[in-house]
Amino acid sequence: MNTPIAAFSTVSASQDLLPREVDVAIIGGGLMGCACAYYLSKAGAKVLVLDKSIIAGQQSSRAWGFVRQQSRDEAEVPLMQASIEIWRSLEHELQTDLGWRNDGCLFVAGNEAERDGYESWLTVARSFSVDTVMLSPREVAKKLPGYAVPQLGGLFTASDGQAEPTLVARAFAMRARELGAHIVEQCGAKGIDVAAGQVVGVETERGYVKAKTVVCAAGVTTFRLLKMLGISLPQQLVRGTVARTTPGPMLSGISTIANGVGFRQRIDGSFNIADDAHVDVDMTLGHLRALHWYAPSLWVHRKSFRFNLNGACLTDLRQRLPWSEATRLGAGIHLRNPLTHPNDKGLGMAMRALKAAFPGQVNTHIADRWAGGIDVLPDGIPVIDAQASPRGLAVATGFCGHGFAMGPIVGKTLANWIDSGDPGLDMRQLRLSRFAEGDVKPPSSLF
Repeated sequence: MNTPIAAFSTVSASQDLLPREVDVAIIGGGLMGCACAYYLSKAGAKVLVLDKSIIAGQQSSRAWGFVRQQSRDEAEVPLMQASIEIWRSLEHELQTDLGWRNDGCLFVAGNEAERDGYESWLTVARSFSVDTVMLSPREVAKKLPGYAVPQLGGLFTASDGQAEPTLVARAFAMRARELGAHIVEQCGAKGIDVAAGQVVGVETERGYVKAKTVVCAAGVTTFRLLKMLGISLPQQLVRGTVARTTPGPMLSGISTIANGVGFRQRIDGSFNIADDAHVDVDMTLGHLRALHWYAPSLWVHRKSFRFNLNGACLTDLRQRLPWSEATRLGAGIHLRNPLTHPNDKGLGMAMRALKAAFPGQVNTHIADRWAGGIDVLPDGIPVIDAQASPRGLAVATGFCGHGFAMGPIVGKTLANWIDSGDPGLDMRQLRLSRFAEGDVKPPSSLF
């Protein structure tokens, strides 16, 4: 399967024709774009959401579903603390089930190196008063009954949780539409129009829309749209794979990484599992672009990557031909529905690791599998900026595989920033201009 099994009926309504003018046009109908649309609409703005395919059709529906503050770069921690507060009441606010479970996050140390690495993050946790602690092996055993692999303790944050990626972005979109937002699917943005240093509109497949502000939250297509404005963003694409299992014996609602497998268990007993924090890099000519930004960190974080020379390279070459779909649609759209194939070998390893850790799951097996294209940046943290140049441009991109948990606060922060000029949080480290300024630090982690 290429996408998780979910009811992806359209969010657009028949009356949601393309408006001639809006206050804010949002390019990208993923979680960031839909959350931003909801909060802006709630504030009374006239909003348009454009998606070249369907709402939440790409990475926003394909994430692990962890909602964690734990082990993040310190630039993200204040955002995640604020996001956790939103998550706690989000099902009530959006009036729908989001699969929210507030049972914590646990990273189990299988050796001394892992334990030392996890312990080192306690300095960050304490500086922000996050409720993270280091558990003893005995305490880990209580959190994960039946865990059968030797372990040396684990990093645990009780205030963290989990939610269902196939539900959240679409819930924001539906509530935004009820508040008056125009949501138009199968309509990509071809470019952002600027006059005298000010955003004035967006050119779409169906025509031109005037807009005072444009939010570019288009995933890995973002760098292409920004390039048209003369902005260079060293964004790249990697592939992450996830599976859903059949229901098994109940273990815990804790979002967990242990024994080389990342997993969370739903109330029905099924798991989302992934092969630890590994991603596939399917090499193309595009990966040569901005390589100098990534080269210094590749060796340090080499265990996170699987480099593949496969059919992606040939596909990339075909997309560059004058008669290809990508050329015909233009750089702002590129591919309507990019196919991203799961790594079955990695999932096999993850399933074996889960059963080795929990022998009671012997009859649990994979029921569905999918992959998603993860947009990454060389410092491992996103761009979230509503004070970019040209005036009226806002950007939310490069979430490096851990953006799902941040979705609600990113949407709310951008909406506040656009509406009042004040994001409410210190966003300097996440500004778009840091790359042009050369103010980029090495990543603490990439995923």
